[in-house]
Amino acid sequence: MAGAARSGWRAAGAPGLSDILGGQPSDEAALAELYDLEHDEITDDLAFYRELARRARRAIIDLGCGSGRLFPALLAGGARKIVGIDGSPALLERARARIERDDRLHQAYDEGRIELAVGDVRTARHPHRFGLAILAGVLAHLDGPEEGLRALIAARQLLKPGGMLVADTLGPGALPRHDLPLSVDWERQVDGRHIVRRSQLTRTEAPEGLRVEYHTLTDIAEADGTIARLPAGFRLWYPSAAALIGMANEATLEVEEVYGSHDLDPLDDGSERCIVVLRRAASEPGRE
Repeated sequence: MAGAARSGWRAAGAPGLSDILGGQPSDEAALAELYDLEHDEITDDLAFYRELARRARRAIIDLGCGSGRLFPALLAGGARKIVGIDGSPALLERARARIERDDRLHQAYDEGRIELAVGDVRTARHPHRFGLAILAGVLAHLDGPEEGLRALIAARQLLKPGGMLVADTLGPGALPRHDLPLSVDWERQVDGRHIVRRSQLTRTEAPEGLRVEYHTLTDIAEADGTIARLPAGFRLWYPSAAALIGMANEATLEVEEVYGSHDLDPLDDGSERCIVVLRRAASEPGRE
């Protein structure tokens, strides 16, 4: 699409290390389409991120942006610039398609106010500094506190002094309480295709949070009767609030707020989200 060369830089870090679709035995483009099919239905957090963009009124970096689901909300909130980094080239291709379909996003992209880059959130760098950095649904795909700390340190280094970082993950009320056998999650008709998603998970409790082995099996039946089967497997980690705050302290980030929902409810054992709002110290030297 127009302007592709302008966003062709690569964020630092070995490509593919944080690609949630990389290394799967299935077509990454098809898995990316399924990712969108599920995630585009999530709208409860859009007002929250639109308000954060309004408060920041600066450039925003979306670390682990996926296919750019948050981009319209961030732009509507007044983001001066949006940089999206993800480890999955397949998801970034879908982000480009999203930009192409949306007139406001397309205009912002052509004006150089939206950039996309393949990169690892644990080692991401950029020549500019940001008023807001977002890690939404990303920590779950990192392998424990050491990698989580690396991501927080990398994010802090991307912020202007006084800049804000939001770490947004599942809360205790949304975590699985027991292992789940292979069973049907959902069935849908999409563009003449019948899609069935099955999944199973095995959980392991640890001091730093919950670890989950998650496997999915998706059957896509085309109109002509052919069926494609897409298996995928993920190792997920959901840090406790205490572990997340501990990592923030190690990363020298100030804890500003802790929420249990995108409606700013307090965090408790029934909360479906764990949202920690962090800041880089305003007095800390940093490049503008």
